[in-house]
Amino acid sequence: MSAMTAAEAAKHLRSLGYASEFMVLGARSVAEVHSDRIVLRTPEQPDFWFGNMVIFRGEPSDPSTVIARFQRDHPEAEHVTLGWDETDMARGKEIAALEAMGFTIDEIEVLALEGRKTHFDLPDGLTAHAISGDSNWVQVTGLQTDTGVELGYLREKHAPFIAQRVAEWRRATEAGRGAWFGAFDGAQLVADLGIFTDGRVARFQSVETRQSHRGRGICPALITRALAWVQSVAPDAIPVILADQNEVAGRIYRRCGFTPKERLIAAYRAPEGYRAGQ
Repeated sequence: MSAMTAAEAAKHLRSLGYASEFMVLGARSVAEVHSDRIVLRTPEQPDFWFGNMVIFRGEPSDPSTVIARFQRDHPEAEHVTLGWDETDMARGKEIAALEAMGFTIDEIEVLALEGRKTHFDLPDGLTAHAISGDSNWVQVTGLQTDTGVELGYLREKHAPFIAQRVAEWRRATEAGRGAWFGAFDGAQLVADLGIFTDGRVARFQSVETRQSHRGRGICPALITRALAWVQSVAPDAIPVILADQNEVAGRIYRRCGFTPKERLIAAYRAPEGYRAGQ
């Protein structure tokens, strides 16, 4: 076993999707690298499910075995989050069995931009700029929380988690590891996203648009802004973005010139009572 920061552990991962995620997590998350798995921990945020997970090498195996392995690696966790460092995954009987046991299955498409960058302008009446200052970051927290509640998370549980994540994003951008951009309708934040780079890859994070402003081309315009920033600070970095294979976001990213590179699957079981209806 070898323990290191998440950023250092990125080189031990085959998947560009997971490696870029570890890069974003940086030194605030730690990883134990084993021959059969990588154990990721984010000590300051134990309720960050994808910051406290086990990523297995090889194809999925018996669900009871991988769940037991997670529980030994994360004995205090109330959730279970499993991933596999395979770059061309498809649902199989093991994934179907996890779903039958109450796990949410994320089928993730990893896209990269390696060719011409398409330019998109903001719709008339909106403005965009890099996020800075307390009032801007408060709005980021609110928008990120609202979009999570739309997905079914209970506000009273989700809001504190998002506040922690936003505080970390702010620290990272203020340290020069990335930037956060927002689109505004007057003074109201209506869309936002983050982007982080280590000079080799540039990974987008948490692309969200307020429900009232969707379908207007705001997301591609913000991506254009973020790509311009990357070009200015790390011109050789490969932009990477992740999307659920079953959501419209992937089509938007393709319009921006991104092309699919990997298909990943992750499975998680939230703590009891975290989602509405539980």
